[in-house]
Amino acid sequence: MNDHETPQAEALRLVQARFPHALGALLGGSAAHGRATPTSDLDVAILLPDADSDTSRREVVRHDGRLAELFLNTLAGVPEFFAWDRARRRGTVLFLYDQGVPLTDPFGHVARTRRREGVHARLEPLTTPQRRLSIGSSTAADQLKLGEFRGAPVKGS
Repeated sequence: MNDHETPQAEALRLVQARFPHALGALLGGSAAHGRATPTSDLDVAILLPDADSDTSRREVVRHDGRLAELFLNTLAGVPEFFAWDRARRRGTVLFLYDQGVPLTDPFGHVARTRRREGVHARLEPLTTPQRRLSIGSSTAADQLKLGEFRGAPVKGS
């Protein structure tokens, strides 16, 4: 890890090193919003070609001394994974696609996936008054802000 490198640059280097064939990638969490500390992990959604894998998966890796949580989805598999995320009422990948900072999107696949899946329009049902969201390593304050932003109050558990 380079002390002068931004989390976005670190995450992009990780994607390019491990998944040079990726169709696109997004950085989420504290690293995407300027709240990362030197010990913060990187939350990265990576969109892969369909031939790369037939399953969406999550991997935790260490890259240059920093932990990274990778959410790997194929282009064809991402709609099913979004539906699964909604059904579990945990918007981890949905929130990465909604609020994440694009790291790379050379052919527009990430932008089209965001539009096609209506990520922005479909987040509200995930916020319910009876339940606090648990999204990655976000703080309770972030969860409250998100609930207010989405128009649904979020009460503590």
